[in-house]
Formats: sequence, C-alpha cells, structure tokens
Amino acid sequence: MNLTCGLWIQKLNLKNFATFDDQVINFSDGFNAIVGETGSGKSLILDALQMILGHRADKKLIRRNCDFAIIEASFMCEDQIIKDYFLDIGFPFDDNEIIIKRIIDKSGKSKSFINFQTCSLSALGDFSKRFIDLVGQFENQKLLSEDYQLKLLDNYALNFQLFKEYSAYFEQIQNQEKELEQLLENQQEALQRQDYLNYQINEIEKLSPSLEREEELIRLKNKLQNLESNKQKFHFLSNLFDGDEDNQGINTLLNLVDKNLSEEMISNESYQKFLISKESLLDLSYELNSQLDTEFDEEEFVNVLDELDLYQKLKRKFGVSTQELVRTYESFLLEKNNLESSSENIDQLKLSIANNRKLASELAQKLHLVREKNALKLSKELTKEINHLRMKGATISINVVKTKDLNKYGQSGIHFTAETNPGEGFHKIKDIASGGELSRILLALRTILSSKDSISVFLFDEIDTGIGGETALTVGNSLQKVSGNSQVIAITHLPQIAKFSDHLIKVSKNIVDTGTGERTVSIIDHLDESNLNNELNSMLGLPN
Repeated sequence: MNLTCGLWIQKLNLKNFATFDDQVINFSDGFNAIVGETGSGKSLILDALQMILGHRADKKLIRRNCDFAIIEASFMCEDQIIKDYFLDIGFPFDDNEIIIKRIIDKSGKSKSFINFQTCSLSALGDFSKRFIDLVGQFENQKLLSEDYQLKLLDNYALNFQLFKEYSAYFEQIQNQEKELEQLLENQQEALQRQDYLNYQINEIEKLSPSLEREEELIRLKNKLQNLESNKQKFHFLSNLFDGDEDNQGINTLLNLVDKNLSEEMISNESYQKFLISKESLLDLSYELNSQLDTEFDEEEFVNVLDELDLYQKLKRKFGVSTQELVRTYESFLLEKNNLESSSENIDQLKLSIANNRKLASELAQKLHLVREKNALKLSKELTKEINHLRMKGATISINVVKTKDLNKYGQSGIHFTAETNPGEGFHKIKDIASGGELSRILLALRTILSSKDSISVFLFDEIDTGIGGETALTVGNSLQKVSGNSQVIAITHLPQIAKFSDHLIKVSKNIVDTGTGERTVSIIDHLDESNLNNELNSMLGLPN
C-alpha cells in the first residue's frame, strides 16, 4: 500500500455505459495500468472518470436500448486537508470514503451526487482541479500555456502561501477597480441628480412643512374669515354684559347679586361657586370686548392663504400627504448627502487601491525572486529527468522575466524553452516538441513535483504514444516513481510500462448472445501475479 497517498480512487462502477453492461473496476493506491486491445474499451474508463470529475455528460455513451447510464466512484481519503475541504463545501463524509455518482438519462440530462447529496458540476470540477490531474494526448497541451508553466514552477518552489496572499490582494484590487469604474461612470449622472435634489430641497425648505403648522394655518384662516361675520354677534353679546341706557347689563346684575348676597344667607360652598361663576363671566365679557377691538388684517390673511397654497402645490407635485412630504424632504436630504459623499468615496477608493497595489507589488517581487531562483534549479532537474526518459542531449531552460504590470500570477512572465537537438538552439516547447516529447516532459515534471504539490491522483491517457523499447521502460519506471506519492492510473499498450504497475487491469471485448441478438460487452479482469506474466507475454506477442 502507498502510505503517502492521502486520496485515491478505490472503485469505479459502470452500468449501461457504452460497451460496459455492469462492471466494477477496483484500483490500488499505487500504479494501476489499464491494458487491452485497441477498441476494447480502455479509454472509456477514463471517459467515465472524467465525467465523475465534472466533465459534461454525453448521452451517446448510454448503452444502446437503455434509458440511463450510472457511473459511481468510491475514493478513499485519509488526508485531513481534503476532509476539511469537503466539509467546507458542504459535503462531509464518514469512514474515510467519498462517493461520487453521475446518472445520465437518454435526453442528455444528468444528475450529480457527492456523498449522496446532489451537487453541481462545478463542485466536481473544483475538486478534480485541486486534487486530480489528467495527462493525456490533448491535456498535455496545457503544458504550452504560460499560466500552467508558472503554476508548475510555483508548486516546485512551494509558493503556496505567498501566492495565496498575493492572489487575495490582486482579487481585491480588481474588485475595487471595477467599483471605481462604476463610480466614475455614475459621477456625471450623480451631478445632474444633485442639481435636481438641490432644487427640490430648496423649494421644500422655503415652506419647512409640518402637520402642526398646517393645522395652525387652517385655524388662523378660519378665524380671520369669520372675524367680520362675528362682529355683530360680539356687539350683541357685549351689550348683554355691559347694558345700555334702557337695560342693565349682566355685569351690573352680577354686582347687585354680589352686594346683596352674604355668606349667612347660603352655604359657603354655594357662595364660593357664585364668586367663581361671576369671575368667569367677567372674563368672558372682557374677551368679547377685546374681539370688538380686533381689526381684520388683510396682509396676514393673504400670507396665510399663500402659505396654505404652497402646501397644496407641493403635496400635489409629489403626490403625498403633509406627513409624507416631510419624509420626502428627509429622503432627498439623505440622497443628497450620499451623492456628496460619492466624491469622498472615490478619493478613499483610489487611496485604498494605491495602498493595495503597493502591498501586492511587494508580494509580487518576493514571488518573482523565489521563481527566478527556483527556475534555474527546476531547469537542471527537468533536464536530468528528460534525459533519463530517453530524450538524450535535450536541455530545458526556464527563464522568469519581470512584467510591466501586475497580473493574476504576480509580476512574472515565463519562457519555457527547450533544445531537443544539441547545437540547434533553444525554442519555445510549443514550437519544437512532438506529442510524445510533450508527454515525457510533463511526466518528468510530474515525477519531480509529485511529492510537492496537492495532486493526489494522476490519470495518464496514451502516455506511451510514439515511444517503445528502452524509452518505454524509463517511462514505466517514472510512473512508478510518481506512484510513490500519488495514485497513478495509466492506459498503456506497452508491456515495458505495464510491468512496473502495482495492479494490472485488463479490458477485453466479448460478443454475447442476448437472446434477441448479439451485443458487444467490455469485460474487466483484475490480473494477479499468477497471470501477470502471461498477459505481459501476450502483449509482446510471445507464447504463454
């Protein structure tokens, strides 16, 4: 058992998948070699694993005359980091086992599950990108990407924490710059809105509206309007109190009553009530006489009407009541303050961006220096490893150059060049390397990096393309080295590679009679030591 492998694929179940009817494939945690004749279904296993790892479902892979296909993989995990990862994304598991399942129906729709919970394809894809690597005829083309080359260099240099810190700053800067761009775009519109708000606020402030003031104005208007019509009533009532030449008034009569009434005649309580009533009536008489002296103030009346008219105009304009008019005014003030603070926000945001850029630049410089140092070391190790993989005389040169601007990887660019033929000069590997050479360069990188990066499972498809003989032996040996730290699953046609495997999986294609006709079925055989040599001889074309 590979004790250093924290995650490995333990089992793959295929039901109604292409030529697989109902098969279970078991894997070891070391080097698994998948062998079989061309067309037997070897690559279908990797197709199934890719779907488990988030690739889109293809309904063409549903077995003919079946309504659905099921792919289910069981992973064993003893790595706490991976366990924490699944816990963080909401898919915890027990007993060190991760179950991933895909169901594909004939309409092309699919359902995905992690630990018996439905999940998105992106969740599967994020998991696979982090912990699983597929190296195949097409995937090795990613080695031509400078982004991927920088990522490999960072893995070699163990720049994980430093790059994580830089990435956090860079992402924050990008978000802030988007926010700043939006604020600047909105600034002209904000200025126009400010002009509008200032006009509305000034108009409302001239009134300073309140429900109490409006009610007071209405009372004052009614009082002034009724002043003239009440004058005659005031005269009549005043005469009743004061009297005239012919009649004594209420005031005189009250004084006569007071003069002739004594406390001995009635109870003290009744006498006190009389005095209070007399005093109240005298006050009323005084107020009535005061009203007679009040003159109608036409200017005041006009001002009252004008102010009430302004209340009505503003309520109609904004379609609100007086109380809501006050709230409208307050909302205008709040919006105005927010818009005025926008300029301050822009200045603060620019300052924050500048500060974050300074910190990001410092981290990018540290990254760059570490990359420069490790690029030289990796060049030497990689050159040694590809020479071991039968690329005699080939030399790898990795140069890190400083870029003008910050980017998602820092402030570094990378030139990954190779001289595959001595004396012919260095060129970018995409310009000179064949498919087989790219595969071997990538395998060499994986051999070097397998003990350093977070990848736990490597899937190699057609790693033996264009090679044979001694080269195949060295490739097999390298795959075995990689499997010392990670699980390796490789499809191969070469016994020189298969002989290094810890577990040999043979795929064969049979024709069976179903009763209604003949069907092709792919069968899995797990070969043990007793029949391993027979299979290797068969691959070589030797008699058993």
